[in-house]
Amino acid sequence: MKKLDYPRLTPLWIAVFVDILGFSIILPFLPFIMAEFNSSPLVIGLLLSSNAVFGIFFGPLLGKLSDKYGRKPLLLISQAGTIAGFIILAFSTNIYMLFIARIVDGIFGGQFPISKAVIGDIIPPQERGKQMTNIGTTFTLAFLIGPALGGFLSPFGIFGPGIVASALAIFTMAFTAIFLKESLPLKINSEKRKNQQIEHPVLTNIDTLNDSSSSIWRNHRVLILLLQYSFIALAAGIFQTSFSIFGALKLDLDALTVGLLLSSMGAFQVVFRAFFFNPIRKKLGDPRTAMLGLGSYLLAYLLLGFVSELWQLAIVLFYISFCGATSRGITIGFTSRSVDSRNQGKIMGLTSMLDNLAQILGPIIGGFLLTLPINILFGGVLSGLSIIPFILSFYVLKFGYETRTKNQLSRKIPEIPEIIIE
Repeated sequence: MKKLDYPRLTPLWIAVFVDILGFSIILPFLPFIMAEFNSSPLVIGLLLSSNAVFGIFFGPLLGKLSDKYGRKPLLLISQAGTIAGFIILAFSTNIYMLFIARIVDGIFGGQFPISKAVIGDIIPPQERGKQMTNIGTTFTLAFLIGPALGGFLSPFGIFGPGIVASALAIFTMAFTAIFLKESLPLKINSEKRKNQQIEHPVLTNIDTLNDSSSSIWRNHRVLILLLQYSFIALAAGIFQTSFSIFGALKLDLDALTVGLLLSSMGAFQVVFRAFFFNPIRKKLGDPRTAMLGLGSYLLAYLLLGFVSELWQLAIVLFYISFCGATSRGITIGFTSRSVDSRNQGKIMGLTSMLDNLAQILGPIIGGFLLTLPINILFGGVLSGLSIIPFILSFYVLKFGYETRTKNQLSRKIPEIPEIIIE
């Protein structure tokens, strides 16, 4: 199936896109904020992490509430909180108001876990890895556009991006209210759900019949997958939050060059996702595709310690993008498949909590590593953190999360394409 086969997901892509666009649009204003409000880099770092701190506690809570009261109402509440945060940002006159704006947005930061839960509700298990990867693609697209748009709005000060982000968030909320259909099985008419359980592969969810539980903590698949994802997120958090400092210290890169490198990294992911991801996934299947990416992280991160030229760094960044594109979305899809429909919001809230925790610990650990005299330690530690997810991928391989058809798996003569039925 292709993305276009799921028009019900369109409001989710728009919601995630606008949420990330609203955040990335203010990134060019960080030097302005430091000068305008006489703040130190440490205060700006705390400002950025304050959103993640509150997201750790409230993301899982909103996801869990969506398991009880429905995805749509909780998603609308989250979007309303995002609007409030952007409005406060637009009219901020001191650093304290900026902190309030970021905290409010963090408290209502349920769009990611709830969006992932909706995917878990309506997408067949074998297709979830692809759709979870689409969230990452949407995230990347927003980061490609947001900083540039923020630079265009710079003559208006912080008011400009705050108002534009608020307007986009209001549009998203209206679009969600009109077009998003409730997907929580418990809120769907019982007779309709009974009929769908015969036809719909998601509601029966054969992946979890043998390992489901009212408590996800008694599900051994969940524990393995959450442990795996926590190390993936931590390594990525250290890299993402420390890369600009790494570039400045290692290669004396300025902010423009760092920004162009990150934009190129995002563009690479978009192109890879559009043209290469699905063929690799169909050839190898989801478990082995994820293993390819997780194993490649070991070398990709390690190479960071050896770069001495800009072109070398660019190649390593593209390699890291390849690793993330082939592993992260699939891993989240496996996590979704490890629980039944009653716990989709809860489990996606936990993955978002791990992301937020990584965003808090990332700059602390990365900053410490970059103060050490041995340059290779930065890439070496990231590579070391990637060992555990790769080892755990061999356990995940036994879970049976295969996406290829029986015809593909039994094919003996690859030179005859006529026997491939897709």
